[in-house]
Amino acid sequence: MVDAMANSVEDYLIDGLSFKLQPGASYVTDRRSVNFFAAGSNVYTSSSGARVIRINLTGDGWLDPQTVRVAFTLVNNDANASHVLRPITGGWGFFRRARSLVGGAIIDDVDYYNRVHEMMHILTSKANRDNDDIEGFNTRWDADDWYNADYTNYSGLAPNTKKRISFKPLLGICNQPKYIPLSFAPITMEFELVNQATDPIISNGAQGAHITAANNSVSWQIEDVRVICDVVTLDSALQNSYAEHVLSGKALPINYSTFITQYQTLTSSDSAVNVTRAVSRLKSVFVNFDNRHTAGGNDGSIVHSNVNTFMGPMAPIPDGNGVSSYFGGTYNYLTELQWQLQIGSKMYPEFPCGSLAETFYQLKKALGIVGSAFHSVAISAQQYMNDKFIIGIDTEKILEAGFTGLNTRAGDLMIVRIKPANGSVQDMPLWATSMFIMLHTDQILEIRDTGCQVFD
Repeated sequence: MVDAMANSVEDYLIDGLSFKLQPGASYVTDRRSVNFFAAGSNVYTSSSGARVIRINLTGDGWLDPQTVRVAFTLVNNDANASHVLRPITGGWGFFRRARSLVGGAIIDDVDYYNRVHEMMHILTSKANRDNDDIEGFNTRWDADDWYNADYTNYSGLAPNTKKRISFKPLLGICNQPKYIPLSFAPITMEFELVNQATDPIISNGAQGAHITAANNSVSWQIEDVRVICDVVTLDSALQNSYAEHVLSGKALPINYSTFITQYQTLTSSDSAVNVTRAVSRLKSVFVNFDNRHTAGGNDGSIVHSNVNTFMGPMAPIPDGNGVSSYFGGTYNYLTELQWQLQIGSKMYPEFPCGSLAETFYQLKKALGIVGSAFHSVAISAQQYMNDKFIIGIDTEKILEAGFTGLNTRAGDLMIVRIKPANGSVQDMPLWATSMFIMLHTDQILEIRDTGCQVFD
């Protein structure tokens, strides 16, 4: 029977026996690597002066969004010979909010941008994160050399020195494959600096910590901010055909995805949080938690801030003085978390998730890697229990198809519920004081001769 079925399949010419030359792209006449500079000030600090960096991308070419990088120079302003400035993440850690506008239409508006970017960076492979360190500060807070260890020799910027770094922004317009015609759709990118200077760097320790005010800098500034990218030029025939298409009243549609963030204070480990934002196509939902961060602490607390802490229910709970390693949490059946997302009458998952194992399984589903033996995320079992506890919920009908996400504009309430899975609130005290909910949504940008419009 198998032979009969095998003999009926259609043959095709395999690539090794096909000598047809690969198609070309002669209509692209030029490709340039260009720089777009920030408008206004050239020096930015979190404590004074201009805190919003605005960069305009204009011209006659077509922007290749995959090549976009934000570059800047970080300066250690401390003149003391022993005060080293130690960033804990890549360059994104210095920005609390990011926006992108195309033709005046708001494409992305990501609040808590540094936290969202750090979360998505954690949810990539270790090799990818190591590669990004080369573009960044050469190390990070959770690198193998430092995690669950003291930070005595953590590298950084020496006093009165500078380092030039770059990173790919987590903006929807930069993470889709369609080229952008800058003549019809000029782009503006805005990045707002953090409120607290210590958010993206190692803070001064206490109580015997290896990094103290005697050897650590918390004074920095950002200079020479620019966007680096590639712009291609088309031949006149193809360029004119696109111009004719747009000027005739037709649109160039671009599908992209973006993040919408909501913050909620928690007063109990048994909580229900309403999500107020509605979208047409909800791809996935990410939920994570944070606890209070106080000045000082031991080696574990000095590298944790609201940028990079995703508290797990089994992590050590910080006390009022910030004394907590954030590490060393061990599995505890009584502190397993039960959670469920409700949108109208629909439940995700249909039976509440009540274990660390199933939560990680659901996270891999939301990332689209649950069936892959080759794609992974840079999270160990200990980290997932302690400070990389991220809940992911997939709300799409089909992962590989577009626009199959859930429509939440019908007036249905969206509620995230959490509570102890196996114990009581006494067994699981207030381990997190805040919840962050990130909605990952499908959106469409339409480029027309009259301007740009966004449909969400």
